[in-house]
Amino acid sequence: MVPDVDSSRPHMARIYDYFLGGENHFAADRETAQKILQTNPAIRIAARENRAFLGRAVRYLAAEAGIRQFLDIGTGLPTTGNVHEVAQAIAPTSHVVYVDNDPLVLTHARALLNSAPEGRTAYIHADLREPRAILDDPATRAEVAGRIPLGRIGEPDDVAGTVIYLSSRAGRYVTGTVIPVDGGAAFARTAGGR
Repeated sequence: MVPDVDSSRPHMARIYDYFLGGENHFAADRETAQKILQTNPAIRIAARENRAFLGRAVRYLAAEAGIRQFLDIGTGLPTTGNVHEVAQAIAPTSHVVYVDNDPLVLTHARALLNSAPEGRTAYIHADLREPRAILDDPATRAEVAGRIPLGRIGEPDDVAGTVIYLSSRAGRYVTGTVIPVDGGAAFARTAGGR
């Protein structure tokens, strides 16, 4: 099902795209982004640095660590330098599963993210806070999870626990970033702090 796009209401994925300098946003998104920039002028730099880190991490993993299977959780709207583009430029046989809990993002991803002929990409609708759903999805199992042991994963809202589980037991590299728009309070709560 393709979600309706309401261009009169701001959408966080399109606002983030605006911060990155992308083209997938509307007037309502730009207006809201400008208000955010008034209270947090560094957010644009943070978004761009976040994207640059993603590129550096994927390049390292593909070129130096020999990784050929990638799981991108919290995909966001497609822009330049997507995980599969970076990985497959180095290793064309790389497989990437994109995960997002936003139907609009997945609609864009399915339309715009095409794999190299030797590699593969897949897209699933899931949430980081439900890692079992991500790992149990047929696309994940087929593309990247063949060697991930599926033991108990942390509580549903325990993002830090999920990351620790994946990095300590999965035998994989785990990288990630968080851009705290609320000073980090939500992430601190999610990670078990108060």
